[in-house]
Amino acid sequence: MCGIWGFFCERGWYTAEEKKRILCDLMILSQSRGKEASGITKMTDNKVLTIKMPKPASKLIKENSFKQLLFENHFNNEVYIGHSRLATNGSQYRPENNQPILSGDIVTVHNGIIVNDRELWEKYKDWEAKSELDSEIFVKLLDDKYQQGYTIEKAVEETYSELDGMASTITLFTDIEFAALCTNNGSLYYAVGEKGKTIIAASEKMTLRKMINKNWNLKKEFEKQTIHQVINSIFIDLKKMDIYSPEELQCLKWDEYAKIKKRRFHKYIESSCFTEKNIYYNPQRYSIFDVDIEPIRKLKRCTKCLLPETMPFIQFDDKNICNYCKTYKRQTYIGEDKLRQWAEKLKKHYKGRTDSIVAFSGGRDSSYGLHYFVKELGLKPIAYSYDWGMVTDLARRNQSRMCSKLGVEFIPVSANISKKRSHIKKNVEAWLKKPDLGMIPLFMAGDKHYFYYANKIKKEYQLDNILLASNPYEKTHFKSGFCGIEPAILRSDKDLELEQLPVRDILKMGKYYVEQFLGNRDYINSSLIDTAGAACSYYIIPHQYFRLFHYIPWEERRINQVLIEEYDWEKAKDTESTWRIGDGTAPFYNYIYYTVCGFTENDTLRSNQIREGMITREEGLELIYRDNKPRFESMKWYFDTIHVPMEDALKVINQIKKQYEV
Repeated sequence: MCGIWGFFCERGWYTAEEKKRILCDLMILSQSRGKEASGITKMTDNKVLTIKMPKPASKLIKENSFKQLLFENHFNNEVYIGHSRLATNGSQYRPENNQPILSGDIVTVHNGIIVNDRELWEKYKDWEAKSELDSEIFVKLLDDKYQQGYTIEKAVEETYSELDGMASTITLFTDIEFAALCTNNGSLYYAVGEKGKTIIAASEKMTLRKMINKNWNLKKEFEKQTIHQVINSIFIDLKKMDIYSPEELQCLKWDEYAKIKKRRFHKYIESSCFTEKNIYYNPQRYSIFDVDIEPIRKLKRCTKCLLPETMPFIQFDDKNICNYCKTYKRQTYIGEDKLRQWAEKLKKHYKGRTDSIVAFSGGRDSSYGLHYFVKELGLKPIAYSYDWGMVTDLARRNQSRMCSKLGVEFIPVSANISKKRSHIKKNVEAWLKKPDLGMIPLFMAGDKHYFYYANKIKKEYQLDNILLASNPYEKTHFKSGFCGIEPAILRSDKDLELEQLPVRDILKMGKYYVEQFLGNRDYINSSLIDTAGAACSYYIIPHQYFRLFHYIPWEERRINQVLIEEYDWEKAKDTESTWRIGDGTAPFYNYIYYTVCGFTENDTLRSNQIREGMITREEGLELIYRDNKPRFESMKWYFDTIHVPMEDALKVINQIKKQYEV
């Protein structure tokens, strides 16, 4: 989930200024994958020097310590590895949770999530964990096998055989002056200069391509060279700048390299941290904010589906059947045969190369979609996700599981997460001063750049298709309904199958928001530009995606079965549902809707399933009462993350007049 990179070249091949520019560009280009922390390690003749900070790379390179690192004495050749962190498994404010990481004579940067790290720590009980990082177990395993006398290629092979989850790593074996570039899902690339004097590596092919185009010296040296994807592993002799496959490495006379062995002193030039309060969840503390379900059970509901009388624009006939049911059109499918024909045509066109992008949030349906596109259709996609600060560690772990087991390259685009969370905080605090149901989508505005970056990556990689596996029954018309916009399915234009709102509705919604902003000036804050960009991304730019469930039925039981049984897909602790469990915002806004209106997104999903004949109305009722239960533990994470007092917020919500009470 992070960005890793390596820069290796013969000493004196670049001037100090050229080298600085190359390193700065590598760091800044890699930070699109993570901006919460960054680090860099340099190997010298007798030392290993490291800087790591809870800051993005663009700020680290301005520090005096970075300049100090550049001008330290070199190893025989120039050797640097670095990391840009998207924080998972531990706060970035503890220096031991940031990378590069060290064990013995080994220094590593790791991208991905090792999902069985706890089991491995339990297996090796004598080892002491010094951080919360899942990456630490990788270095411990590798160092242990290396110290036992394994050759480096065998140590790498044995270490990876024990891991579950994505792991792309760049490792320095400092004592024998070798580097290892390894991956189990293909998220690692390298290029060798024309004269073999320079090797650069990064998590993404596009990072290297931009690097080469941006630097005149690199362009001259690399313009005609191929950018290679690492398949499993390669090894670099840092003295000779030679590259070996594992098979070639087995033929080396290791006695010669044994003579080189030299213990290098590891020094942190800077490893700064800030204090962060640990806050624990106490379920008893929030029980007073539970929702009284008895008045909700008494709500008038459609006798065919589950929609209640508090749903915007709902009307009932004399049989209590709602207008949403009367205008509903059952899903039709293009068909699996057509789907397979399309896939074969796509594979033939790309001839075994990367053929598409899969929009991959780590949620239930996108996870199944990735499985289906790869396993069932035999495609070779890139998985893409946009992390705006509300993607939970659970979703990231599931992303890691899926991509590692399917061998799919993963490209996460990370926003400036601290800034995004600051925007959420300001808008939540503004909303709490003057609650309005129509303004709730403002909390989720930050994730809508997802569509912009999907289109951008498609263009950069010169691909024709963005593949989407979104659930066709996740229609939440009520969110815009609370802004006074009647759903198109209830109007004369109901035959239009719109993925985005019509222009007239966008304008009406814009007017509604402007009025709300003028009535509550706290909404006029630093998030406005970001929100405007999100609106353009969601409502204006094209969403021309290939949609899996236009071809085949969406079957919840089948999806859950495949994910859990084949991929050990992780579920949340505070709900039995598998929907929306990777979205940190959903528990909060669904709590508001449930407390005030007596329904949530679950009611609309289950109603559509009833209309499709997938479940009975009785089953649907049972499911909504189960899944609408407040998820206080997940809400605690949300409020702690945006630094808003949870109890104060829940008190305000519970003071709002309930629509189901006379």
